[in-house]
Amino acid sequence: PSASLDYVVEPWFLGAGSTGPGGPEFGQWAKETTSAHGTSFLSSVADLPAPKEPRCALISGRTADNPRLLTECIAADCKTIYLEKPGAPTVKELQQMKEEAEKAGV
Repeated sequence: PSASLDYVVEPWFLGAGSTGPGGPEFGQWAKETTSAHGTSFLSSVADLPAPKEPRCALISGRTADNPRLLTECIAADCKTIYLEKPGAPTVKELQQMKEEAEKAGV
């Protein structure tokens, strides 16, 4: 394969949401995925180790969190970032995110 899913960052289900609706199911899936594929589950982008190969990120978070998540993914040396829509609460924030990514060569 040309890509692998090495890390999943999920602050809600690995934190306060772990016992709420969907939490136990997520926990079971995380255990099965780790066992079958070696995928690591983390609660923060800051917990990612330095990449050994080019890193791609998919941001699928709350719209209000996406600008911060983009910044964190750039800091984690992600070279390609897919951003689920809507990408930011305002067009101004989305434009700022675009400029930040371009400046970082993402």
